[in-house]
Amino acid sequence: MKVITAILLTLLLIFVFSLTQTVLLYVFYKTEVIPESFQKHFGIINVISYLTAYFVIFKIFWRPKQIFKEVLNSNDFEMKFLPCLIFIAIGLQLLDRPFWHLVPDWNYLDDLRLKTDKIYSDGFSLSYFYSALSTLIIAPVFEELLFRKFLLKKLLQNNSQKVGILISSLCFAIIHIETPSNLVPTFIFGTISSLIFINTKHIGNSIILHFLFNLFLEISFVVGLSLNEWFLDLNFNFMYWMLFLIGAGITFFATKKLLQQNPKTY
Repeated sequence: MKVITAILLTLLLIFVFSLTQTVLLYVFYKTEVIPESFQKHFGIINVISYLTAYFVIFKIFWRPKQIFKEVLNSNDFEMKFLPCLIFIAIGLQLLDRPFWHLVPDWNYLDDLRLKTDKIYSDGFSLSYFYSALSTLIIAPVFEELLFRKFLLKKLLQNNSQKVGILISSLCFAIIHIETPSNLVPTFIFGTISSLIFINTKHIGNSIILHFLFNLFLEISFVVGLSLNEWFLDLNFNFMYWMLFLIGAGITFFATKKLLQQNPKTY
């Protein structure tokens, strides 16, 4: 696969998602008589739009015969990698903080998401259910399948490993363009996930890492909504940057340890 093809495929994914979302929102706008239920419906609209976009891309460009069978294959995940994956996910939580705080006014993760998930702290809601479904199940599976199992693998057929990782991670970051402060963190995550997939040759490890990262993020929202405020209260002081460096160190050494456990090249 050529670099331009990978980028165009990513833009097509965004287009299909946006088009589906727009159509569903229009239908909702024309038929909904209770404005207060908009948030509930918006959650399911996002889930449907997300699934539609990925199924369209898979159907047209990939058509894997046993795609979900591969995901559920226990051989795609080895328990020996689990400790490293947990530490990587934790390290990234600290490493990513400064990037999330670069654009506070547009910070979806720190502002809009906290307000949405506050609903869950007051009791279960359909809005949170749809959000958790997308974050913990749909995103880890479909994003890793497309950007690592398919896109990265195709890029490596015609490009060097560095180019393949760079472009697939860039494309992965692009789909998060609606949250500008998350572009750098998603690029970093995409790079690490790509290295893990190339090294272990099993997409299950990348999916588990993605799930763990999102799970820790969800836990911080639900259990400790003041966590982000605590980081911001540090006001970028010495302790703030020490936590950043600790996160960077944990991420680096955990990733290095995982790669050393299975020193393979693609």
